[in-house]
Amino acid sequence: MNDQNIKIALFTDTICDANGVSRFLQDMAKEAIKDDTEFNILSSTAKTYCDKLDNIHIFKPFFKMKMPFYKDLDLVIPPVFKMAKKFNTLNPDIVHISTPGLVGLAGLLIALRYNKPVTGTYHTDFPAYVYKNTHSNLMKSFTRFLMKLFYRKFKALATRSKEYIEIIKQDIKFDKKIHFLQPGTNIKTFDPKYTRSDIWDDYNLDPAYRKFLYVGRVTKEKNIEILFEIWKQFYEESQLKRSDLIIVGSGDLVEKYKDILAEFNIIFLGHKSKDELSSLYASSDMFIFPSTTDTLGQVVLEAMASGTPVAVTDEGGPCEIVGGSDVQVGFINNINDKVKWITLLTEIENHTLDTNILGENAYKYAQNFSIENTFKSFVNFHQETIELEK
Repeated sequence: MNDQNIKIALFTDTICDANGVSRFLQDMAKEAIKDDTEFNILSSTAKTYCDKLDNIHIFKPFFKMKMPFYKDLDLVIPPVFKMAKKFNTLNPDIVHISTPGLVGLAGLLIALRYNKPVTGTYHTDFPAYVYKNTHSNLMKSFTRFLMKLFYRKFKALATRSKEYIEIIKQDIKFDKKIHFLQPGTNIKTFDPKYTRSDIWDDYNLDPAYRKFLYVGRVTKEKNIEILFEIWKQFYEESQLKRSDLIIVGSGDLVEKYKDILAEFNIIFLGHKSKDELSSLYASSDMFIFPSTTDTLGQVVLEAMASGTPVAVTDEGGPCEIVGGSDVQVGFINNINDKVKWITLLTEIENHTLDTNILGENAYKYAQNFSIENTFKSFVNFHQETIELEK
């Protein structure tokens, strides 16, 4: 067997959601078609933010509900027997579980039933997410226990952040192969060429104002409320008040804050399609990502590929990406250091900081993170895992 004819089946709970991981997986599916690799994605969802591709197989769930602590995500009961039938037809050499949800569990059971080796990606620091939402060490420990049980049958795990290699070992006691998977995004979809000088007119916003952008779930675990606190203090202290904070995405905090924060120039745009999202990235002055629990932060790569400098926290995967550049592509601040964040926002608003140079650096740096390179890394990882099983 060589890497040209390896057959991979990937199970995921997240494929049609409006988030970076879903866009990443859809791009991987497109790359497989282009590369003529037998890579198929199986999922069960009622959501529709999906490209129609021959190698993405969506099964209608038996039942769905809002996930506890993550109301923007669905918890579904997938049709396991239908998925198993399709799996048998595909007859993959190896199975990849992308998410530790019920679809991921179905994929694990199916793989074990057909005696296929199983790998997975540690996309999200779920114990940290649960703690952010519950502030319960008991729930955090229980989540770690469940993750340990879930991953114990896996032959190998992949992570797109080197920092999380040690976290995986410590948190879930995974002592088998842990592979660093090259981060990547679609650098053709996200590019400075999608800059639109008139895009802010579509939302009745002054194009002369500085635009700060956030893309992602508008939920507590993303530290959105802390971002709002920082922004409000910045806005109140601002002499110019010529900046907008643009929030793209959905979540339970939208309804809570969208009216009361309007006076602070915080604008909620909701979900946006890929074309419009590309233009929003490329047309903004700075991308802000306050999360401390993301293993990568796909949106950070998308922003940099769009030629937009980024500001991230000093915890999680995004700071590893931003700090890995030889030239400055953005800023890394502690989420609790409000003075630093406000100083940064003020310097950009006052035009005392040149975001154009930073944006050019970000764009050049992002060219190292193509989806083509990521897919090659992904296939090689599975080829190596199969070889180890022989």
